[in-house]
Amino acid sequence: MMTTLLMSGVAACGTGAMFALLLAKPLHGTLGDACRTGRSATFWTAYSTAMLILAPAIGVLFMAAYPSRGLPMEVVFSRSLLFGLVCLIIALLVIGRVLGRTAFKQLDAELTVNLPTGLPKEA
Repeated sequence: MMTTLLMSGVAACGTGAMFALLLAKPLHGTLGDACRTGRSATFWTAYSTAMLILAPAIGVLFMAAYPSRGLPMEVVFSRSLLFGLVCLIIALLVIGRVLGRTAFKQLDAELTVNLPTGLPKEA
């Protein structure tokens, strides 16, 4: 059973790593727009990458806590892989929601027009 969990953990983390590599450049650019410095953008990119890789591993480890004696190896593999991928999707949704909220705040600040406080008096 441990071999099955290890295989599903490697598969889930590999999928997370592929998403992290795929999103690395656009994520750094988006975070560069949102952050005040390049250092903070680099930090948050690395943090987001780590979360995309660790979230599936946490999901597989959580699935390992459930008793699965007597189940076929394929069922244990598919359940733990599914749970790892669900955790990956949750991590992607959280990152997307936070970045989307930040982007909309910046867009709203750019579109806000300072209107005059008083109306001109008619003659």
